[in-house]
Amino acid sequence: MGIDSSSFSSISNRYEGRFVRHRDYNNSLIIYDKKSDDSRNAQSQAATTDQKEVQLQHDLEEEEPVPYVVLVQGPPKVGKSMLIKSLVKFFTMHHLDNVRGPITVVSGKHRRLQFVECPNDVNGMIDAAKYADLVLFCIDASYGFEMETFEFFNLLQVHGFPNVIGVLSHLDKIKCDGQLKVTKQRLSRQFRNEIYGGAELFYLSRLDNGMYMDDEIHNLAMFISVMKFNPLSWQTAHPYVLVDHFEDVTSPERVQIDNTCDRNIVMYGYLRGSNFKRGTKVHIAGAGDFPVYGITSLADPCSLPIAAKMKGVNDKERLFYAPMSGLWGLLYDKDAEYVDELNDNDEVTRSEIEGFRAGTYLKLEVHDVPFEMTKNIDPNCPILVGGISLEDENVGYMQARLKRHSWHRKLLKTRDPIIVSAGWRRYQTRPIYAQEDGGNRLHRIDSTPEHTDCLAMFWGPLAPPDTGFVAVHNLAGNKAAFRISAMGVILDFTQAAEIVAKILKKCNQVGTPLQTFKKTAPIKDMFTSDLEIDWLKGAAIQTARARGNVEKAAKKKLVSELIRKGDQRREGIASCSFQHKISLCDKVFMRVWKQVSELKDSGDCTGQGMESVGELKDSLNKVDPARRQQTITQRRGVVFAEKKKNTGNRICKEYQRSLSGLLFDTRKSNLIG
Repeated sequence: MGIDSSSFSSISNRYEGRFVRHRDYNNSLIIYDKKSDDSRNAQSQAATTDQKEVQLQHDLEEEEPVPYVVLVQGPPKVGKSMLIKSLVKFFTMHHLDNVRGPITVVSGKHRRLQFVECPNDVNGMIDAAKYADLVLFCIDASYGFEMETFEFFNLLQVHGFPNVIGVLSHLDKIKCDGQLKVTKQRLSRQFRNEIYGGAELFYLSRLDNGMYMDDEIHNLAMFISVMKFNPLSWQTAHPYVLVDHFEDVTSPERVQIDNTCDRNIVMYGYLRGSNFKRGTKVHIAGAGDFPVYGITSLADPCSLPIAAKMKGVNDKERLFYAPMSGLWGLLYDKDAEYVDELNDNDEVTRSEIEGFRAGTYLKLEVHDVPFEMTKNIDPNCPILVGGISLEDENVGYMQARLKRHSWHRKLLKTRDPIIVSAGWRRYQTRPIYAQEDGGNRLHRIDSTPEHTDCLAMFWGPLAPPDTGFVAVHNLAGNKAAFRISAMGVILDFTQAAEIVAKILKKCNQVGTPLQTFKKTAPIKDMFTSDLEIDWLKGAAIQTARARGNVEKAAKKKLVSELIRKGDQRREGIASCSFQHKISLCDKVFMRVWKQVSELKDSGDCTGQGMESVGELKDSLNKVDPARRQQTITQRRGVVFAEKKKNTGNRICKEYQRSLSGLLFDTRKSNLIG
């Protein structure tokens, strides 16, 4: 049954203002009311608008995430500063004249980044490994890998491994296209095999108007803007501040009276990690532990724009903050204080109970800091301030498992000073190395093994078990072949000397015979008392001629005769037996195990560190007083041995010819037969 075409006019008049849909399978009409659809769309739009307003209010009330620290690391002259300038220009549309200190930028809707150039000195590299959230390894593709990259890589392994991205620069120096492709493949394979498997690599070919190419920077910047940052356990469990502004607020009258007096300083920066409670002490890297005289929360100098809560950041709304580079986003009053979207009472109560929350921009005031800190402040080396708990303030003995780095040329000797970096601290100590010798006895060794690990006992600020640490020889500006001496992990700690008491060293006690009999002889100068002789009764002794044992203390009659002859020793003369008669000129030896004496010397390393015994001897060498650890001024390249492909067994050409001739002769004989 169909519908007549003449009936369309009446239908259209009857259902005017409505949608009519024709179904083929049953010839039925479906009528939709257009007016009802319009009202339904208006209600949906109103609900969406209300939902957006609620979401906007929720975004305004929630805490802003702390800026992620993007550390640009690499050897000198590899393009670190140029990379930071190019990234800042992409995010902010501003040009930086110089890169000094942390540079904070708004990179997206809910993200801020803080760019830091990693120093090439050991102090700066150790501190940078502790606060980095992302590391950009800059590699000169025209030269290859260098030692600075692998030194920092070992520091990251100890202090927590953040996200890693490789950046190959100076590709324009490789002129041949075929060689460029091979170089990219080789460096990419080596980077993933030796540094970080599965890491992303980006390529920077050449400069355009003093900056890297826009499309190459765009790819790197967009990847950083959307990548996921994995929190590190040590960072999330401890509060810390990366200082982006530093002031000396010491009274001028006090400085005029004594130019070397302790200083009062004020430091500014974002609080990261856990909450910071009042009364918590801080450790300033390279300066020591200090109580906080005053702490204040300030307005965020580089906050996320309000418009960015619902849309992307426009070019006019892009913000950045780099006070050490001379670009200020906000001037601070000395007495200014930031008040939350909460009231005064709630904020004060929360700060007293919970402490200052992570992401807050803080002003820290510390008193009685050594004047060397303000004198030697370097804007290119940011200051790391870490909060320490009451347990971290204790000092004692620590037992650790340590392994000398295979790239370090020299073995580490017992009681030679090393600089240890564990937790927020770096300090100097003199460890004792030992190996397990069965049971509970630990055998002290003179130096670390060449290819295996050993135990190390040292005195210093206590760190919890399973805490990784790294050891360096000194902090001097010169560069050895490889500056990382050893790495290890804390096994146990205590404030008592019981750990050191387990370490025994093998010693030789030497004595001389007073008289000689057939198979016995009284021995002097080997023991200090008769009690020691009784304790070591039956101990093995030997000379160059024979072996023997300690029997007992000498008789009083013999001792009296020795006193009459002029010997003043009344005790410590032992009667010993031997395999056969010995001579008066023989030296008698006895090997014993003695406990290692306690060693309590460590301290914050503020300078280059103490010198070892060998270095002191070199400094006293009159022939060549400048003979020290070699200073390497040229670039320190790293060469990897490429794995050869297995092509199977090869046969020399002469043998192939002989085989082919033999085969021909065999075929010929078969045909003749």
